Amino acid sequence: YGEMLARQPLRFLLADDPGSGKTIMAGLFIKELIARGDLQRCLVVCPGNLSEQWQDELYQKFQLPFEIMTNDNYEAARTGNWFGETPLAICRLDKLSRNEDVQAKLSTTDWDLVVCDEAHKMSAHYFGGEVSYTKRYRLGQLLSSVTRHFLLLTATPHNGKEEDFQLFM
Repeated sequence: YGEMLARQPLRFLLADDPGSGKTIMAGLFIKELIARGDLQRCLVVCPGNLSEQWQDELYQKFQLPFEIMTNDNYEAARTGNWFGETPLAICRLDKLSRNEDVQAKLSTTDWDLVVCDEAHKMSAHYFGGEVSYTKRYRLGQLLSSVTRHFLLLTATPHNGKEEDFQLFM
């Protein structure tokens, strides 16, 4: 945590064992940036099965009212861009990576912090002398370009393939 606080802007991979408190660390960092006046807009990107867990933990432990993007609230956005209207947002990784229209709207917004949980799922792959850039990898590139602080969380940063790890980094 001390390493994270000193980095401005933060571009950081927090890799630790499952259950070691990566979500708590992210929540503490969000609260610290808010206290410093350095965060008004934060986006959490995670696998769909973790979105409610993120929302619950951030509210119960830090009183942060994050809203999960759903098809209904996305389509009902007053301005036509839910991302621009929602300062504390949680989005499902595959909803973002598979929908180019959603990505187009996301690309027009800016964030103070983007947190990506299970970030290893956004890696590209090297096989047979060629690199395969996945939709998730390209989403990671987009997210990196629309935020000042970028925090990646994973319990499995290395799949045993050095080339894939280098692409991930």
